[in-house]
Amino acid sequence: MVINFFGQTSIRIQGNGSSLLFNPVESSSGLKPTRQQNDVVIYSQKPTDKVKKDNTFVIDSPGEYEIKGVFIYGLPVDSDETNIIYIIEYEGIRLAHLGLTKQTKFTEKQLERLQGIDILVVPVGGGEALEAKQAAEIINQLEPRVVIPVNYQLSGLKDKVESVDKFKKEIGGSFEKLDKLKIAKKDLPEEEARFVILDLS
Repeated sequence: MVINFFGQTSIRIQGNGSSLLFNPVESSSGLKPTRQQNDVVIYSQKPTDKVKKDNTFVIDSPGEYEIKGVFIYGLPVDSDETNIIYIIEYEGIRLAHLGLTKQTKFTEKQLERLQGIDILVVPVGGGEALEAKQAAEIINQLEPRVVIPVNYQLSGLKDKVESVDKFKKEIGGSFEKLDKLKIAKKDLPEEEARFVILDLS
């Protein structure tokens, strides 16, 4: 599995035979939109610019999906389903993407799905989503094996969010900085979690 980061809450996951793009960056954000073709495009919130490409499956609603050997579960965060948490199972790895949630306490139903998460993609910069301290609380609650922070300040980004440094101070541990994360199930840490900051792709 290879994970790339494009800013805001946008990541791309590639594996054996398929690719998934979460929350494509829009040109109005000030960041560079992604241009690659993907098998699946997943939205945590209803998009203003929905991707329309041949052979691309779009998910923007809660539910259970299976596409090209990837299992995807969309869990509504609030009653009007404006924010969705996604859990994917791919190549033996369970990844949760929290999107732009502000939720700090999970329901029993959500926890059933979120327990045993290997990789957690979590917003940390505040604004419309979790801030650093809240993100740290979520990490302590879920105990993922790898943490990838998203939704923090970047050069050119128009959103008013905090830098990732505040999150790093809140965690207090060591962070790896990578251009992309290449990981297989056998590489997942057994004890202390890995904290990975990804460069913009």
